[in-house]
Amino acid sequence: MTNNYDISHVIDLCYSSMGEHGLYTFYDEANPMAAVGAVTLSQGLKNQTLLGSNFQLNAMWASQNGHLWVVDDQGDVFTNANISFKQPPFERLKFNSGSFDIKWNVTEVFKGQLNAIWGTTDEDVWVTSFAGPAFHWDGKLWAEYKLPKAPNAIDGSASDDVYVVGYDGNIHHFNGNEWTKITLPSGIPQQDAFTDVKVLSRDKVFITGRSGCLLVGNAKDGFTDIGSAKYSWYGIGALAERIFLAGGEAGIFELVDDQFVCLKDKGQPVGVFETPDSINFIPAEQQPNPWFVRYEPGASREWTKVNT
Repeated sequence: MTNNYDISHVIDLCYSSMGEHGLYTFYDEANPMAAVGAVTLSQGLKNQTLLGSNFQLNAMWASQNGHLWVVDDQGDVFTNANISFKQPPFERLKFNSGSFDIKWNVTEVFKGQLNAIWGTTDEDVWVTSFAGPAFHWDGKLWAEYKLPKAPNAIDGSASDDVYVVGYDGNIHHFNGNEWTKITLPSGIPQQDAFTDVKVLSRDKVFITGRSGCLLVGNAKDGFTDIGSAKYSWYGIGALAERIFLAGGEAGIFELVDDQFVCLKDKGQPVGVFETPDSINFIPAEQQPNPWFVRYEPGASREWTKVNT
């Protein structure tokens, strides 16, 4: 598939009971709106496609049950969990499981782009749409919740502790019954673009912003900004309670005693994703072939460039 398109990027990584997965997008420079997508399974030095779609795939998540969930550009949700979806997928969707014997259960949740997904189990899954509404799967039905346009990320610690962050200063929290907007700390631009959220516990939540802010706190007690206008943050991840940030052109950072320590000043990372025993940084520019940077503390070679 990579040989058929001008551009190929890895945009997400996660780990399920099957192993490590990469999510890829492929498109031609002359027609980026006609992107297609694939999810792979790493097998030694090879990546094998286990989900290919004629539409762009935007995000994936693995449940505690070990199943994979994926969302696409046309409002579809895919999963290999034993799910009985009542609503069929978008009528123009075409997909396959490559050489794998996987039954993908697919449904159209929304007529528009879905861009993030998170949950606790296969019976408690949230997806967000670029147009605004969020959708919740309870194991039987999807329910729609009104939220502002252009969310960027979702994360939580439990079914009654979920955060969605996005553009125009929007941070929302779900308490198990309803979504409420979080009041921003003083000094934060009211139209800031919040790029990512990492929930370590009910008490400790990190939210990154393009303005350089790094909000720390929780919905109950409020947030404090410990960031710096010198930076622009694009993603955040955790490994053994260590906090790592993607700083774009500024590089890869670790938060140490509320200070930003630059670990690598190269790569232009715009995403941070966790896999067992490692933290991974997705670069903005990946040509001529997709790649990412992996940090694996304690390995014989802790930093590696993973060519895919």
